[in-house]
Amino acid sequence: MEHQEEPVPIPITGVFDLHSIPPKDVRSAVEEYLRVAHERHLIALRIIHGRGIGVQREIVRSVLSRTPFVHSFQDAPAEAGGWGATIVTLRDAPHQDPTQPEARPATLTHIEDLIAEFDAIWIEARQLALSLSAENFNRQPQPGRWSAGQCLDHLVHVDRMYAGRLAEAISKGKSEGRFADGPFRYGWLESYAVRSTEPPAKFRVKGPKLFIPSPLLDPEKTLEEFRSANRELVRVADSARGLDLRRIKVASPVTRLWKWSLGIAFAVCAAHDRRHLYQARQAARPHEKTVPCLLG
Repeated sequence: MEHQEEPVPIPITGVFDLHSIPPKDVRSAVEEYLRVAHERHLIALRIIHGRGIGVQREIVRSVLSRTPFVHSFQDAPAEAGGWGATIVTLRDAPHQDPTQPEARPATLTHIEDLIAEFDAIWIEARQLALSLSAENFNRQPQPGRWSAGQCLDHLVHVDRMYAGRLAEAISKGKSEGRFADGPFRYGWLESYAVRSTEPPAKFRVKGPKLFIPSPLLDPEKTLEEFRSANRELVRVADSARGLDLRRIKVASPVTRLWKWSLGIAFAVCAAHDRRHLYQARQAARPHEKTVPCLLG
C-alpha cells in the first residue's frame, strides 16, 4: 500500500516563506495561501521565494498575475528581501458585521503582518511619487483639496508622531513585563475604528492644524522623508515582537485622552496611510472625485 503523506498545515499570516515547501507544491501552496489570506481580510502580504535562478519567483508571479483579487505586487524593499521576496497587495474581501468575533481584523495578530503592510505602503508611495512631474506632484485638484505631495507630507508628520507614541508605549510595556504570544482579540469599537479609517472615505473630518501639510513641496525630498518615517514605523513594529498587543495602550497622536491597544494603533496607522495614498492617487487624476481626510 502506497504511503500518503499527511498534509502540513500552513500558518496564515502576512508572510509566507516558501523555503519549506517542496518545489512541486509551490504553485498550489501559493494559490491556497492567497485564497485563505483573502478570506481573512489580509491586505498586505510578503511571499519569500528566495533568489536562486528565479524559478520560484516566476511561479509566484504567474499565480499572482492571474488571481483576480490581487491588486498589485512588487519586489520587496532591499531591507525586506529585495527581489528574493514579493510584496503583494490584495483587494479587500467584503466584511462581515464588525461586532462578530470572526469579523475582527485578521491583520492585528502578527507583527510580520504589520511590517508587510508598511512595506507595501512604501512601495506604493514610491511608485506614485516617481510617476509624477513636480508640477503634478503639487497640483491641487480643487481649491482647498490637497495635492498628491501634500497627502504624502501629511503622512510624514502623522507617521512620525505615531512612531513616537508607539515607541513610548512599547518601552513602557517592556518595563512592565507585558509579554504575550497571542492571538489577540480586540473589541468591536477598536475594530470598527480600523475599518472606518480604510479607504475609500465615507465622510469628511478636518485634519488637526498640527498635521496640515506645506503648500509647495519638493518631490524628491518629500519622498525621502516619507521613506524615513515609514522605515521608522517598521523598526518600531519589529521592536514590539513578543509583547501583548492588546493590553499595552497607546495614546492617540491627536489627544492623550483617547487610547488604543498597541495592535490597533499600528493597524490604524497603516489604514490611515492607505487612506491618504488613495487620496493622493485621486489628486493625481483631477477629473476624479477626491476623498476626505480622516485622522484617527
